[in-house]
Amino acid sequence: MVNKKTDIVIIGAGIAGLACAIKLKKNNKNFIIIEQSDRVGGRVGSIKENDHIFDLGFQVYNTEYHETNSLLNLEELKLKVFKPGASIYNGRGFEILSDPFRDPSTIFETFFSGMTTFKDKIKILTLKRALSSYSILEDQSEDMTTLEYLKSYGFSNKIINGFFKPFFSGIFLENKLETSSKFFKNVFSNFNKGYAVVPENGMQAIPDQMLKNLNPENLIIGKKVIEAKNPEKIVLENNEIIEAKYIVLTGESNTLVDNHQIEFNSVRTFYFSSRVKVKHSKYINLFPYDNLINNIAILSSVSENYSPEGKTLFSITIIESDLSKSELVDIIQDKLSTYYGDEKSNYIFMKEINIKQATIKQKTGYFDLKIEDKKNILFAGDYTTYGSIEGAVVSGMKTAEKIILMSTPV
Repeated sequence: MVNKKTDIVIIGAGIAGLACAIKLKKNNKNFIIIEQSDRVGGRVGSIKENDHIFDLGFQVYNTEYHETNSLLNLEELKLKVFKPGASIYNGRGFEILSDPFRDPSTIFETFFSGMTTFKDKIKILTLKRALSSYSILEDQSEDMTTLEYLKSYGFSNKIINGFFKPFFSGIFLENKLETSSKFFKNVFSNFNKGYAVVPENGMQAIPDQMLKNLNPENLIIGKKVIEAKNPEKIVLENNEIIEAKYIVLTGESNTLVDNHQIEFNSVRTFYFSSRVKVKHSKYINLFPYDNLINNIAILSSVSENYSPEGKTLFSITIIESDLSKSELVDIIQDKLSTYYGDEKSNYIFMKEINIKQATIKQKTGYFDLKIEDKKNILFAGDYTTYGSIEGAVVSGMKTAEKIILMSTPV
């Protein structure tokens, strides 16, 4: 027995699914979006507990995400800005490596930084110019790993190991920079032109705001789809059946009809609270000589809403570790005491978020792969474009455009 009928069913209310739905609504298309969890946003989101905001791993939005910007009210999000560049622990203390054109107060410190050679500084300027209008979808150059690209460009081992590896490992969530150079160029270009930001009330504010553009009657939340091989019979876990003309499978829901497995990098994020005040706290802190911690973000310095007044919230990114939570908590407390001062007991463990499916593995040749739609079953998600919030939005909107074209009478 068919319980509901509609034209389009979108499975998954992550960023791609929401973007697809918004585009369809603007074109007066009938659809239902189904999400198995109790929240929207997929891999983008936050948990609010004990007057703190814990994002699902360290996440940022980039102000250069043009397609996503078109779907959001940025003023309402009250975006809070990280300083461009990074504060890097060199084994003795922190030094700033920043963009003096956008962060003029650091021009002296950046110019005389021991993390780079004079040649590196010139190379960074030429790379900024070369990638100023970069488009990953138009890049026809030979692909290689990010590490190979940086070496071929002429950067020294000093800046590769001291800045590029820790900074971009924290974005890719893999330590060897095996990620496609095309994705590196895309990320570098966005960071060069835009700013890394977080909404005042955490990353969950982004999908929550996107959801406001949709009608509640178009959303089924907290129900899992167990069969979707035919648009005319979409079966939910309670045996409810929905009949449609088109199905949009976002993210891993593609496994309902396709054997294409998406490979992910994982990450463990630990949150600690303290009353310690950190110098240069609006920079992402990098630790190139630490065999455990990739980066630390002091989120409460960027947005005060992340923690109660007077408290400092540290987000610590661990990319690869098999140690137990209790072992890592003890080690991280020691390291925080070393890096920022005060007794280790004054760094209070708040939460661990262990994310098995954090970022897509986009190795050399990834962008040559083509995900083919299956007649009236279409695929969306950043794995079909490039891994980011913007990539997810682009994929969702393109999928909506295909359906609009297919469903419009000639």
